[in-house]
Amino acid sequence: MPRSDYIPTAEQQLWRDALALIAQTPDSLHAGVARLADLVREHLGVDRCDIFLLDPRLDELILQQLQDTDRPVRMKIGAGITGLAALQRQTLHVPQMAKDPRSVEIGDSPSFSSILAVPILSGVDLAGIVNLQTVATRHFEEQETIFVERVICPLVLLLVNAWRSHGDLKQRNSQIQALNELGQAMNSGLGLDESLELIASRAAETLSARGSAIRLLVSDGSLALATLFTLEEGKVDTTYEKRIAEFVAATGEPILIDDLRTDDRPGRLGSSLVSVPLVLEERVVGTLTLMDKMTTASGRRLFSDDDVSVLFALSSQIAAEIEDIRLTSRLQELVRSERQQGQQLRSLYNRSRALLESISDGLLAIDREGTILEANTVARRILGRRAEEIEGGLVSRFVDDNPPLSRWLERGEQFSSRVITLLCRDGKVAAMANLQPVYDEEQQPTGAVLTFREMGEVGRLVNRVIGVQRTFTFDDILGESPVIEKTKELARVAAGTASNILIQGETGTGKEVFAQAIHNASAFSEGPFLAINCAALPRDLIESELFGYVEGAFTGASRKGRLGKFELASGGTIFLDEIGEIPAEVQVKLLRVLQEKAIVRVGGDRTIPVDCRLIAATNRDLHRAVAEGVFRQDLLYRLDVISIDVPPVRERQGDLPIFVARFLETFAERNGKVIEGIAPEALARMEAYDWPGNVREVENVIEHAVAMTRQRWVTTEDMPPFRAVASGSSTATPPDLEATSVGLEGAVARHEAAQRAMYLEALKTSSGDINQAASLLGMSRATFYRHLRKHGLKSIVSRMRREAHN
Repeated sequence: MPRSDYIPTAEQQLWRDALALIAQTPDSLHAGVARLADLVREHLGVDRCDIFLLDPRLDELILQQLQDTDRPVRMKIGAGITGLAALQRQTLHVPQMAKDPRSVEIGDSPSFSSILAVPILSGVDLAGIVNLQTVATRHFEEQETIFVERVICPLVLLLVNAWRSHGDLKQRNSQIQALNELGQAMNSGLGLDESLELIASRAAETLSARGSAIRLLVSDGSLALATLFTLEEGKVDTTYEKRIAEFVAATGEPILIDDLRTDDRPGRLGSSLVSVPLVLEERVVGTLTLMDKMTTASGRRLFSDDDVSVLFALSSQIAAEIEDIRLTSRLQELVRSERQQGQQLRSLYNRSRALLESISDGLLAIDREGTILEANTVARRILGRRAEEIEGGLVSRFVDDNPPLSRWLERGEQFSSRVITLLCRDGKVAAMANLQPVYDEEQQPTGAVLTFREMGEVGRLVNRVIGVQRTFTFDDILGESPVIEKTKELARVAAGTASNILIQGETGTGKEVFAQAIHNASAFSEGPFLAINCAALPRDLIESELFGYVEGAFTGASRKGRLGKFELASGGTIFLDEIGEIPAEVQVKLLRVLQEKAIVRVGGDRTIPVDCRLIAATNRDLHRAVAEGVFRQDLLYRLDVISIDVPPVRERQGDLPIFVARFLETFAERNGKVIEGIAPEALARMEAYDWPGNVREVENVIEHAVAMTRQRWVTTEDMPPFRAVASGSSTATPPDLEATSVGLEGAVARHEAAQRAMYLEALKTSSGDINQAASLLGMSRATFYRHLRKHGLKSIVSRMRREAHN
């Protein structure tokens, strides 16, 4: 409430009139704000009073007096004196706008001479702006400014809050009434289809949505659209709704999304959306989704947390009603068609079987002795056996776990998200499993229900969140030179196998692009593609990242343990980049994984089978690394089943113009420029360069040139400085570089000599300890090692180590 001690006696009437206006609750918020603006204009004697309110979604100020018109006025934060006051959250007073440089620069309307812009603050948050303007020059007095800040602005907030509270109260009362009516209607004996139609329409009406949809889980585990209600005419596209509903059903969690898409074609629903699971006894049986919130009395057009709460309250009632209707309908049909009690029991048995078959995971019902009583279709498919081969047998025949399942069954204990090994007809398969015990009336364990999902399925789900986008195919690999065509052909042949692949090449040649192309062309393309840069992982964490860890494996370990990348990549491809940088102790474990197709988590002792394709990449000479004793020879043999050498740019005759053309097009479009091509002398300069950074460096040079050029053609002046190859190279140095090549080469030689001395000094200081030397220079071990190899210092490291130990 505004403080009356700030209100001059002459303005007491304005205060009383404003409070009376707030108490009356106008027909609309905009009308109320407009009336308050008129009161301020009349009492303060200004020519214009504009009240802007902030739209936090768009970071814009909206002039409330014109909000209901066909052309509402919106102003960006920071634009004009008004926007500047909002940006700075400070009152701005401009007595003569024509003489104020801020006015000229910002571009306020010249029809008014003076302006007073006062921010409306709710605590520290900006809520809007009160803007007073006069045609004649006017110096607003300090008392007038204080009056606007401490009285008018709080009055605006009071009006807005009162209106929104009034609107929300009316809406909540309407929702409660609608829920009561819906509950009465659902108990009126309607059939399932009629009840679902009623639920969908009333839910949309209650929460002011343009559409609603109910989906139910069916026997094959998919979500079927049971009913759809919409205010749209004609055919409605439910693509967005279905995608979100599947996610909600899979996670069991609600989701609230604003601005899901920008497609405003007719028949498209889903710009804002709220979806909740229909849960019965901790089991998801379907989803309820509302789409496209309509404008409410309080001006809100997006779904809120309150809407989610209302839907949650409604969802449990809907789920129970659906189940009751289903059960009642089935029993009534049973009584009509089968009079005998035995047939009724059989129908109930079929119902339980249908429930077993409706889940998407494999399921085994087990008694306390470990005998399998039931196996659903998914379980039979994964195990590769018929029902009669599974049911009646011991679970130990099909599940290998440590400790064994029998111990869990005896104790009546449960577990979740545990990796087990399934003994299938075609071999061992890793699976993510949950065990839920079953108790009798005396709370004694009588058995359990085991559900499981193949790790490949889990990996595909996880890959949606953490996986690399597998966007590259062989068609995306640029170049037409014979050497790159030969490399692509070899990679295509390799993609058709299940063998390990080693991709070698200098930095920037596109080794990961080849890896993704091989994956997308292989039998593993439906599985995940996980890429790991071995040099980027800390030495102490690389083992747990690759192979996972169990609970308590080390300080700070997750309570439930964690899956490794090899498990997550099951059924797909794991790409190990910079494979030459992994420590020796991890090389031993990686060799075992490649030999046995199984991993052992850090801190664990159980072998977990993995089924994924390995592609490794390196820019090092691994054969030399083997000779130097830093890489295992037996591991190299396992990795180098199929070797693919990606050629550097300097060996790809004729491909450089192709790179240039593609990158010019890409970066011109990205920068909003029209680039017709590259000048011949600029291309000649590029062809004279040896490109140690290969395709990545070409891309960077073109990006720089496009950003710098002001013409339609890229010239040498637009390009960054880089050194041409020596005159003895097969590619001649352009004339414009010949004059500077000698001096430039001398500078480069001095620079490289200084670098070599720096790395040698770091080695001496650390007595040959590479990790310590790299730390002294502030770089990673992998980067330091590459510089040692470049400057021929690797042999010195071994000698320093021997001298340090003697």
